[in-house]
Amino acid sequence: MSNKKYRWGDISWMLAISAQGGLMVAMPVVVGLAVGYMLDIHFGTLPWITLVLTLIGAMSGPVLLHRWTLSAVKRRMEEKEDEETS
Repeated sequence: MSNKKYRWGDISWMLAISAQGGLMVAMPVVVGLAVGYMLDIHFGTLPWITLVLTLIGAMSGPVLLHRWTLSAVKRRMEEKEDEETS
């Protein structure tokens, strides 16, 4: 019975990590697109600033995701080790 709860905890943790990771990749792109579009409208340079900021968001999203995932997995492994020792 406790093994089932243990597996459900792991599954829910993985789903939460996946959802947060998806947002972490998508949000820099969306923010770059929105801010770039507003700046392009303001300066009359459509589509150049939008393209640059969207590309920056597309490149930074996976980097942020990688760093965040490594720290989240490290924390999870440390928590599991602490649970096993106590």
